[in-house]
Amino acid sequence: MKKNGRSKTGQFMYFKTGQFYLLTTCVDAAARAICFQSIIFIDFSHKISSGIKIFSFLISRIPPDRICSCPAYKKRNNKKEEKKMNPSFKTMLAVSFLAVAMLGVQPVMAEQVSADTFLDTITVTAQKLEENVQNVPISMDVMDEVALQDANIQDLKTLTGFSPNVFPKQNTNQNMLIIRGISSHNVTLNTPAGLFVDDINYPITYMQNPDLLDVERVEILRGPQGTLYGRNTESGVVKIITRQPDDELRGKIFSDIGMYDTHETVPLYRLGASLNVPLISEKLFISLAGQTRMSDGYTVNIYNDNDEAGKIDHVNGQITLRWLPAEHLDITLLANVATLDDGYGHLRYLDGPSATERYHVNWDGANDWQDKNNGQALKIKYEAPAFTLLAITTRNDFETDFQNDGEFGPMPFGDQVFFHDNTTISQEVRLSSIKDSRSFQWLAGVYGFTDENSALAEFFGQSRTTDFDSDGYALFGQVTYTLFDQLHLTAGLRFDSLDASGHQQNIMVPEPYSATVQHREWLPKISAAYDVTPHIMTYASVSRGLLAGGYNFAFASDASTLTFDPEKTWNYEAGIKTRCWKNTCILNAALFYIDIADKQVEEWLAGPGVRSVTNAAKAHSKGLEMDMELRPFQGVRIFGGLGYSDVKFDDWVSMDMITGQPYDYEGNELPFAPNYTYHIGLSYTHLSGFWCRADLLGNGDYYTSAKNKEKVDSHNRVNLTLGYKGESFTVSLWTKNVFDEAYVTTHSSYIEGYHISEDAAPRSAGLGLTYYF
Repeated sequence: MKKNGRSKTGQFMYFKTGQFYLLTTCVDAAARAICFQSIIFIDFSHKISSGIKIFSFLISRIPPDRICSCPAYKKRNNKKEEKKMNPSFKTMLAVSFLAVAMLGVQPVMAEQVSADTFLDTITVTAQKLEENVQNVPISMDVMDEVALQDANIQDLKTLTGFSPNVFPKQNTNQNMLIIRGISSHNVTLNTPAGLFVDDINYPITYMQNPDLLDVERVEILRGPQGTLYGRNTESGVVKIITRQPDDELRGKIFSDIGMYDTHETVPLYRLGASLNVPLISEKLFISLAGQTRMSDGYTVNIYNDNDEAGKIDHVNGQITLRWLPAEHLDITLLANVATLDDGYGHLRYLDGPSATERYHVNWDGANDWQDKNNGQALKIKYEAPAFTLLAITTRNDFETDFQNDGEFGPMPFGDQVFFHDNTTISQEVRLSSIKDSRSFQWLAGVYGFTDENSALAEFFGQSRTTDFDSDGYALFGQVTYTLFDQLHLTAGLRFDSLDASGHQQNIMVPEPYSATVQHREWLPKISAAYDVTPHIMTYASVSRGLLAGGYNFAFASDASTLTFDPEKTWNYEAGIKTRCWKNTCILNAALFYIDIADKQVEEWLAGPGVRSVTNAAKAHSKGLEMDMELRPFQGVRIFGGLGYSDVKFDDWVSMDMITGQPYDYEGNELPFAPNYTYHIGLSYTHLSGFWCRADLLGNGDYYTSAKNKEKVDSHNRVNLTLGYKGESFTVSLWTKNVFDEAYVTTHSSYIEGYHISEDAAPRSAGLGLTYYF
């Protein structure tokens, strides 16, 4: 049996052997470096044959501060005395060693010296129950705090490159999550991939690239998750879980100072801190965290010599209060806030009279993007002997405001303005089986929400103001029954109801027009998982996903073009999850096929700038995902992932905006759906604390429109990091896009023969420093 923990000096692991526990602390948290100098045997409560309880440590040349990192020792000894080691204590330790040796534990010690090669057991809540990630019948990835820091991942867009078949639609400041090639249009607002930060929902396109702060782990679930997570999760779910306050006084200060390597050196900065304070021992705790990111950006507007056309100015913070009023009651109240004031000047012409070189634009109009967000969540958890009750209340207010030059050149027309304010309040109550339920696990819940939206869109001289409100509820449940200790059968069902009403005022139409949206959908899931061995699990599942209907806020002309209906998917998946080579290697793989019905698509209509969102198309996505991690030697980690997807329209005929003739899209690839994504990495950590890491990330080419005319070529990039991890600090030198790979992230042609693109970030390098206290 193995359990994991963390102290302020690093990671430690317990290995139970007989009636004793072997505690191994680490010189380094990432490599789990273990040596004889850091081996401790403990017997907390088990009796030896004499019936006398022993509480002792066997220590071989361990510094006193490392002894103090053991939480059990802290709990049982006076803190003022824990750093002392007098001769009598050393004698007691030697006697303890002899006792352990007589009980035959020495072979275990020799066997576990190389335990740094063992892979951790990771607990996730993908199915809204605590489970070992290797036991979850879903294709998914998990990255914890250490992995995020080692890879210098500061936002969600960067993280997606490390997960197979997960890709960000990088269109200026909008970073829609695309999983398994399934995307939506900007004018629909809703996205097919769900994003939840501490159970607060972020369902709209421009919400999906938050800066990461004080994160415990990120879970990425691929494939429809409608049964447990509801609407707008038809392609998958990303869950960001921040660290919970606890009874330990701790904190950290972190910073990054770097530069972009462009026409001139452009600095970039990040500075932040987090603090955890126990206000009342074992009862009341508080944590605070905040950070800022700043840079002038790597884009220059040559029209007015503005070197902040692509500036970055982010500030975000959060506060969490946790109260344990009774033994089985856990109450958490959290609040977060974020502001963004960025430049919007990224798109440039590749040809024609307005063409510019890399990282230069020629705009005469405004180029600002501002976001303001504040969210709150109250969680009440009660663990009874037979069940667990969890109630989650959330509120999220998100406001975005941007202005840009719509024709992306020096011509004095075409400015675009967009404003959207969204406020969502939700309540979810769940009953579930207790953690130790093995043969029968169950979950049942009820969910409700109310949503208010106000939007203003001014494009090419046309102005539309749209107000729409939504209310909905859901009933859901899922059960897993285990037969013969190896076969796990799961069935789940959700009833999802939505009612929305809205109206729009168009400057080109004298009277406002209104319309309603309704849906009543059943979202089932069934799966079967079989434990071939204790370390190999195979599974197969069928699940249904839903992308909600909504409002065409930007291009409607009357009530008939104002709304559109839901998009629906069926997902068929089979996979295998394995631990092999004495728990030093993980290898997982999954095959999938997704049938997409009532696909939401944009269609051009007669009239200037009039577009309709309809459900006229059918499509499919099929492919595979593989991920692995290997620890072949002490301090060495090899990890990677590969995703392949074939995502195409099966049926759709629409009018061509240029020729005015019908155009058949059958067989065309969906936009922003690369055929493959991959990453592979290697890290090494020496016992001294020095470490290094290399990552190779890439993706195949992809089209940026449904007509498959404009294509972004395949590209890859290399990241390198060299660092040192001490007892109370880490320092690292990092470089991203080492070879300065020049590529674009989007490519379009609004006018025949004139191509517009956005340059990807150039090479960047910097110094990172984190101090723990």
